[in-house]
Amino acid sequence: MEAFKLTFMLIMAVSLSACNAQSSQEQNPVLTDAGELQVYYFHFTRRCATCNAVETETKVALETFYADRVKDGTIAFTSLNLEEEDGKEMAEQLKVSGQTLLLVRGDQMVNLTNEGFMNARTNPGRFREILKSNIDKML
Repeated sequence: MEAFKLTFMLIMAVSLSACNAQSSQEQNPVLTDAGELQVYYFHFTRRCATCNAVETETKVALETFYADRVKDGTIAFTSLNLEEEDGKEMAEQLKVSGQTLLLVRGDQMVNLTNEGFMNARTNPGRFREILKSNIDKML
């Protein structure tokens, strides 16, 4: 059993480093309207299956749990390529340096990058529940 845990941890470490999944520890949120929740997913042009799964499962969760709020603009999802000008500018404002999944509302910011990379591909139901729980706390 210990060998399995060690192997699993090694695989996760390799896959996270292969994707360059990282974010700045020192984040300074961009103030948004306190009534709206912004969900930002930052990525590079070249993406692995896990990177794509984080974006896909985030969209699924938003449509599943918050379709009305997405429709009325209370919750907005934005995918930003870090290699394009818009992505670079927003990443600089939010102090993001790699693939990152952020929830931003007013002066609150929650970084769900690790949860996304650990669960979106292998346990999407768990990831959606984590996302929902964090969004619910911010609404």
